[in-house]
Amino acid sequence: MQANSKISGGTGAELPRSNAVKGKLLQLCAEFFCFRTDDAAELLRGHPITESDARSVRRTLSILHRDGFLYRVSYFDPGHVRGGACYVYGLSDKGVDHAFRNGYATAATKTFDEHSIRTLDHELELTSFHIAIYRLCSARGLPYLWRQTDLKHTVYPDGFFYVADPANPGKAFCYFLEIERAKLGNYRNGEPQILRKLRKYYEYFNSTDCEKEWGFRHYRVIVVQRNDARREGLLRALRETINHRMFWLTTESAYREDLAGAIFMTPKDDAQVPFSFLMR
Repeated sequence: MQANSKISGGTGAELPRSNAVKGKLLQLCAEFFCFRTDDAAELLRGHPITESDARSVRRTLSILHRDGFLYRVSYFDPGHVRGGACYVYGLSDKGVDHAFRNGYATAATKTFDEHSIRTLDHELELTSFHIAIYRLCSARGLPYLWRQTDLKHTVYPDGFFYVADPANPGKAFCYFLEIERAKLGNYRNGEPQILRKLRKYYEYFNSTDCEKEWGFRHYRVIVVQRNDARREGLLRALRETINHRMFWLTTESAYREDLAGAIFMTPKDDAQVPFSFLMR
């Protein structure tokens, strides 16, 4: 979804008792893969929501689930106002088929099913970052593209996106995204799994294989971690091994508070100087 696009209802060719809200919610599922009720309500309304907004959206999501267009799973959300129990929704096979046949499928459209449940926290963090990108680009009028399908190449990111250069709208900056919620672990030959993965990005940078598989040679790798301590631990490990400015590390709380702020650190800079997402 480009930042200046508007979400509109689908054709509803096979959608029982179709209406604009149902169409918009299906389009949001096609764009953001999975979300909680409050996420959907805020995206749909475009402003802070009331309990009435949440209740209305919750009811429509339940109807779409009942009619087979959505899959849902219960989720304990400690931030949920009325108790911790809520649902996470995404498109079912039937919903994905409807998206493709009615022209609102995106590069993030895929089935949300029992396989997704095993990594639910991870999927929701991806959605949270995607929503942050969407809001930032909407506010700045920057076209962007988000991809969450067909990602498995020489490198296999959690997500990929590009954002138009504010100074040159005809040019885009490319980002691979890694959501890293675990501590350094799964060591092999003395090297943790995340370093092995980031080393692949380092070797892939400015390569012919990258250009063939993705259509570009240069990129940044954004790594989102749970807190500052874990970020600092990974920065130290990167400085000793693959010290490159392509790696931009931030935390979950930092990007949620202000994605446009100076929230990124790189291992290349000895001085602790944070970078802004919009700094070119």
